[in-house]
Amino acid sequence: MNDSLIKDYLTFFKNEKVDLRNEEINEKIDFYFERTSFLNNIEILENNSLIIETEHGNCTYLITEKGEKYLKQITEKLDYEAEKERIEFEKSKTDLVLAQKMLKEFPKTKMFSRISLFIAIVLALKELYILIKPIL
Repeated sequence: MNDSLIKDYLTFFKNEKVDLRNEEINEKIDFYFERTSFLNNIEILENNSLIIETEHGNCTYLITEKGEKYLKQITEKLDYEAEKERIEFEKSKTDLVLAQKMLKEFPKTKMFSRISLFIAIVLALKELYILIKPIL
């Protein structure tokens, strides 16, 4: 089970008193989850001590303290990952805008560098002429 699915299950167990004999809860289970996978995952969650059956064979499950802590930990982790992805998306959008501006201004920059090179050559020739003039 991945963290998102575990979060969904633990949130469901936290918000609902899961009594598998109750038809209303069974309708909710069918709405949110697939029945057979839900029953299989109950065993996994119970084996990991995240939920507990109130009495053996009672079919009523509650979230444990360990389950509450794990739910909080998963929620924080998933929120952190979602925020990280949002920031990375914003960064990529900003990088794209910057790259587009650079490409738009590239011909101007290229022209300025050519003009600067021409001016530098002219000034170098002028200085060279000034140095050579007294010798002639």
